[in-house]
Amino acid sequence: MSFPREVFPFTARLITGAPDAGGVYVLWRDGEAIYIGAAVGRGGVTIRTRLTEHFSGSAGECTRTATHYSWEISLRPAARELELLEEFKSSFQRLPRCNLSGL
Repeated sequence: MSFPREVFPFTARLITGAPDAGGVYVLWRDGEAIYIGAAVGRGGVTIRTRLTEHFSGSAGECTRTATHYSWEISLRPAARELELLEEFKSSFQRLPRCNLSGL
């Protein structure tokens, strides 16, 4: 799959280094992609702000359990998110476990 390759520990300190830009991100738990999301990059919705929401638990308990994250800057985050979700579904015949409640 063509997920963003570099993976970082899902900690408050390392989230501060995430891009303040639009794009897609993947939340991982013990090597499994548990959530694929997008940040539009406008109105203050960036990869960093979205990761902060997940880390705080305000985006739900499922994503709060992530152990790592990865990201990719994109000019078309919604389209790229859909591509990644379709790739995941094609490979595993399901969506990531934390995307199930949102779709």
